[in-house]
Amino acid sequence: MPSVPDDMTAILPADHDLESSLMLASLEVKVYKRRWWILFLFAGLGFMQCAVWNTWGPITESVKIAYPSWSDAQIALLSMWGTITMILGLLPLTTLLQVKGIRIALLLTASFMTAGTALRCLTEEEQAFRILAHAGAILNGFAGIAIGAAPSMLSSRWFPPNERTTATGIGCTFNQLGNAGGFFLGPLLIRIPKNHTDPGNITLSYDLMETGNQTVSDIDDDDIQILRQGIRNYMFISASLCAALLIGVIAYFPNKPPKPPSLTSCISNPAPLMEDVKALVSNKNVWLLVIPYSITLGVNVAWSSVLDINVAPFGISQDEASMMGMYVTFGGVVMALIAARISDLLFGYMKLTIIFLMVIATGGFTWFLLIMNECLPYNKVHLFVSVIIGSSFNYACSPLFFELAVELAYPVSEGVVGGFLTLCWNVIGVIFLLTMQMPMESVLWMDYILAIQGLVVVLLMILVKEEYRRTSIDKVPETQTTENTSEA
Repeated sequence: MPSVPDDMTAILPADHDLESSLMLASLEVKVYKRRWWILFLFAGLGFMQCAVWNTWGPITESVKIAYPSWSDAQIALLSMWGTITMILGLLPLTTLLQVKGIRIALLLTASFMTAGTALRCLTEEEQAFRILAHAGAILNGFAGIAIGAAPSMLSSRWFPPNERTTATGIGCTFNQLGNAGGFFLGPLLIRIPKNHTDPGNITLSYDLMETGNQTVSDIDDDDIQILRQGIRNYMFISASLCAALLIGVIAYFPNKPPKPPSLTSCISNPAPLMEDVKALVSNKNVWLLVIPYSITLGVNVAWSSVLDINVAPFGISQDEASMMGMYVTFGGVVMALIAARISDLLFGYMKLTIIFLMVIATGGFTWFLLIMNECLPYNKVHLFVSVIIGSSFNYACSPLFFELAVELAYPVSEGVVGGFLTLCWNVIGVIFLLTMQMPMESVLWMDYILAIQGLVVVLLMILVKEEYRRTSIDKVPETQTTENTSEA
């Protein structure tokens, strides 16, 4: 079982002693039904932010036909903007989240997303569209900061202790589910002309694309226009959905409910941002958790954005790779929600659950590596299953890492912890995607990294000392949380 600190005053915020904090037990705590609307909007923003980020990878082949000057490196750069902007904007936007609260941060997030997707609707002209696509990717990257930092803050403000991990799981996994949105909607709206869809007859390079004996110059202009119109429709749909979410946030998204759902929601944390950061980075136990989290999420998120490129050597088409990406994401979301709910119901086993999930994920990625390296005979079904097992069980760990980090770091604010986690995994993602900018003879290096990172994460997790510093305060008094069934 995890340890609970004996000296409760050691984990309380600076302006609260133990006696004054326990007096908060006399305050009424309440759970509001409207918490699900708040979570719905947050999850929707997370979904669309990741779907917009994953716009280009699933339609790589189509884009390179419609816009011949686009290359694999260009498409990888569009994905990399998400991680670059998150690193550059993390400090100011995390400060905004701390000082102004979730409402202002989410209003800015939704505005960035709407503006970024709207820019891509302005023109189809090749050079102008490329510039606007990069501008949109930059704005969408800034939008991802609050979404990455706030899941635990939102769950702490609106949900009782026995629902917090589940709420965090929904907030985190719907962001990942946006990957499936990109894998599904893009290929659905944008299809390569029938005479160009056989992956065995397609060779893509940075300067020339050959289809059988045809080159780009031989592709029918009507086909190019059809592809560009499909891309334009995709851009309009994305912009419309982001605008609808912006309207929802404007309509109702307060910082917190009138009455808190738990004791720790009552306890304020007046520490300045830099003091919280100092406390966080000096916590060795937090580092033991942050490092494996950053490695596993950073590598997997970056890899998923270039999945098409990784599996192309085995003749996996754009549509098949997109289907694989959808299966991976749906599997990860289902596994993450199951793991999060179990962690809420069976308190105190997050570390063990993470290790269990990562052992299975490592087995799946090792299987995938052996197939890609031709150590095992190639079978398309085996390839799909190995990727789905590896990625799904890997993604399932995300909300557990998030909540356990908040517990280990308490009383550091959930927003600061979330921002720190987001920064760290994005650094790893940038390194992975920057590697793609270098000329490579093979894509096997990706598969070795996927297998090795799983083993590293398992070994590091063994060293983590499991503590529930925040929940131990909520469980000290016998509090009764009532749900007002008549109040929306």
